[in-house]
Amino acid sequence: MGKSHELWPVAALLGKNLTADMELIAVEEPEAYGPAAITIRLDDPFLVRLGIGAEALLRVDSAILALGTELRGWRGDHSRFFLTGSGDLPEVEDIAIHQIMLRAALTYDQPERLAYLYQPFRLPARIAEAGKFAFQSSDPRSPLSMMRPTVHLDRSHYAALLKNSFSTDRMDIVEARPKAVRVSADSGTIVRVELDNGRAIDADLYIDVSGAVSGLTKLASSSDWHSISDGLPFDRLLAAEKAGEPPKWDRHEVAQAIKGGLLITTPLRKTSIAQLVCASSAMTSEEQQDLAGYGGNAMVFEPGYLRQPWTGNLVRLGSASSCFGPFLSADTTMLHRQAAIFTDHMPVRLEMTVEAREYNRRHLIAAQQIRDFVQLPFALSHRGDKAWIGVRDSKLSESLTIRLDQFRSRGRFVAFESEIFDQQSWIDLMIGFGIVPERYDPMAQSLDMTTMARRLKKLSSAFGQALATIPAYEEAIGAASAIGLD
Repeated sequence: MGKSHELWPVAALLGKNLTADMELIAVEEPEAYGPAAITIRLDDPFLVRLGIGAEALLRVDSAILALGTELRGWRGDHSRFFLTGSGDLPEVEDIAIHQIMLRAALTYDQPERLAYLYQPFRLPARIAEAGKFAFQSSDPRSPLSMMRPTVHLDRSHYAALLKNSFSTDRMDIVEARPKAVRVSADSGTIVRVELDNGRAIDADLYIDVSGAVSGLTKLASSSDWHSISDGLPFDRLLAAEKAGEPPKWDRHEVAQAIKGGLLITTPLRKTSIAQLVCASSAMTSEEQQDLAGYGGNAMVFEPGYLRQPWTGNLVRLGSASSCFGPFLSADTTMLHRQAAIFTDHMPVRLEMTVEAREYNRRHLIAAQQIRDFVQLPFALSHRGDKAWIGVRDSKLSESLTIRLDQFRSRGRFVAFESEIFDQQSWIDLMIGFGIVPERYDPMAQSLDMTTMARRLKKLSSAFGQALATIPAYEEAIGAASAIGLD
């Protein structure tokens, strides 16, 4: 039950995995929910599970391909940093390239040059910065094997794609809103949900993706909500559509740090969507609308997540269980991960205590990883206005503190269970935002740096040659269209 953009990712995956003794009722709230854009990696495991490839996604009216997000103004008003998905950089004699670059920088007492020395090896980011585009190569020896393309979509168009592709004859689709919930006095479980169209739903398990069911019960405890507003001190979200086709040369998402907030502009095929997350105390409503655009929707922004979203026979996903906001499409990433985890534990019996416990455990891991990755650039930003200083001064989670402390100490990336984001993206962000580890891998001390300089120059040249042969964005997309990716 819930809003279409949250309901259909879950219903589509469930519909594809129903067993013979299951029936799915999808209660879709009828209201339109304003403009929003999302960015999805073409190799997202969720899409792989559904069997959705680039061809299907690019048939959506709003879809355009991209390589990542440009972070503007995070390290100063005129700074630019391209954050792209990326496969791991090749190691040299089992030593990470950033460790070798770190040894070179520290040897010459120029630690501030680490990011500069490392940049030539960030091929996906260099391609994006040059206004070019390339798909991932299946050849592991090719530099283009590092590519991780994304697709920008209107959120409502994405929901429609899933709805039209994955509704089944064992899925009953109902347009309505929950009006009342009857809960068993003995077991505390939901017995019935009454809808505003007069229908009542009697089910074994209820899945709330937008919070309407939870709001009608006392099953959702406010004490279970873990707020992350200290690390994301913004309380307002505005979104609006910007008229006119985006410029041909600006086909990637831009997350621009501004005084008191973050303005995210996502180009689509025929328009753009602006999403502003801000501190309401830092700017007036008029200023907010001037930035995001008029005619859009505004709402309260309360970042955080539930620790135990599955209680009894009620499972809460989507905005019923978490809020991370539009930056890096964190809410969509979380919903995809929740849908996959839930499907992994598809209940096959009425007693679901074990499934609920394991789902809650994995949900919490996903929520903490998304929280940490979203907060990382905020924690490392160089901005001096009040809201941004508040982010840097806030206490970080234990897991993010461990990652940062270990990287600052020895340049090591600490991986946890079921990592969602690329290791390379973590490393790129930390180096690009100014972290210089205090010491390098001891194994790097054994390297002959004269020989290593030649080898790294050869690798850098290979990346440069690959970049030179890649066509400009429009030419690359035209070629893709010619072979059917349209």
